[in-house]
Order: sequence, then C-alpha cells, then structure tokens
Amino acid sequence: MSLLKAKLRNAITRARVRQKDLPRAALANLLALEGLKPESPATDHNYVVLDLETTGLNRQVDTVLSVGAVRVVKGRIKVGDNFNEFINPGQAIPAESIKIHGITPDQVNSSRSADEVFADFLPYLGGDILVAHHAGFDLHFLNQTMNRLYGFSLQNLVLDTASLCRQVVLPSDPYGINRHEGSCSLDSLAARFGIESPERHTAFGDALATALIFQRILAQLEQKGQCSLGELARMAALS
Repeated sequence: MSLLKAKLRNAITRARVRQKDLPRAALANLLALEGLKPESPATDHNYVVLDLETTGLNRQVDTVLSVGAVRVVKGRIKVGDNFNEFINPGQAIPAESIKIHGITPDQVNSSRSADEVFADFLPYLGGDILVAHHAGFDLHFLNQTMNRLYGFSLQNLVLDTASLCRQVVLPSDPYGINRHEGSCSLDSLAARFGIESPERHTAFGDALATALIFQRILAQLEQKGQCSLGELARMAALS
C-alpha cells in the first residue's frame, strides 16, 4: 500500500472510531502515520521487523504460536531492542507444523494468550513502520487480534520484503512469467546476501534474518539514489 493510500485509509478509520473509548496504545496507533512524508529519506525512519509462527498456514482456522520482532533505527538493527514471546494457541498443534518450527505443546501451554501478548506488543510497535516477509500473512493474524480488541486494524505503514525483492533484487521480468519467484524465499535471499540463519523457523530468528535482508536492500537503494520513503513504500507494497 502506498503512503497516500495508507493515510486515506487512516483518515477513514479515525473518523469511524473517534467516539470509542480506547486505551492509550490503541489511540497512539491511530497516529502511526503522522509525520511520514514520502520525500523523506527511508533511513530517517524507524522500522519494526517481525515474524509469526503459527499452528499452520490456513488463515481461517490456524492461530499464532509465537511472535518475534526487532527494531531498525536509521538503517541499524538494534538486536537488544526486541520482542520475543510464545503464545498459547488455545488449540492443538499439528505434527506437520511441529516438524517445521519445532514448537511443542509443552512450550506454549503455560504461555499467555494472543490477546494478552498483543496488549504488550502493540506499545512495542508504536508508530514505527512494520516490515515482514510475505507480510500479508502475518498482518492477517495481527489484525484479527487488533480488530477483536479495539475494533480497527493496525494503522502502521507496512512493507513486504518479498515485494521489495521482486522490485529490487530479481532480474527484470517484463512478461510476468515469475520464473525467478523462488529467489524471493527467505532462504534464497539469506544465501544471496551471505546471511546465516541458525534460528530459521523461529519467530525471532526469522525476524532477524528479514531485518538483515531489509538492511541490505536499503543499502542497495541508497546507492541507486532511490531511497525515499515514498519510493520504498511503492516498491514494498503488499502483494
């Protein structure tokens, strides 16, 4: 979503919920786009790079098992400024999913619920720009909770590193054949940039790998003189 469209959506949301009695973090989220100017350098802004692990890939029935995030400030990853927590999914974890992320029922049964964790995660997000790989998937689950608790979706500008990969990293594909699509996987991008991912398929490990990839692509755009926030938002719009 472009910055202009995000601001138009935000104006509609603010008008719709203005009579609601909302907690401070939710009210602050309504102002997440304040001060974002398309002509400003992308590296002048703060980003939260995030990842979720879930019970599966079905958005209709699956739920979140863990959330991981790390902040990027002026192009630098602040590893110490992170969020990393298991979530009790309130349902069984399929064996097929455990084989991928390694999260077992014993690890999450005593964890907090998604609503409780999100109450802390929302202030952590603040008004920063959100970044994720195939961000639409993560955003779906975050907005499920956001809408249930506060009646509106996250208002932060969201960037998708998979979209950014297609625009910046891959060879030109003018006929839309998508023959290079496999090169947009997190593993392929990590290999391309020489990034090690020892904690692959953990929420924090994948968030950190995505942050490192995002950092490399920002550096490429800076070298090309294409690193305004507006241009970045256009290239990294959710697919």
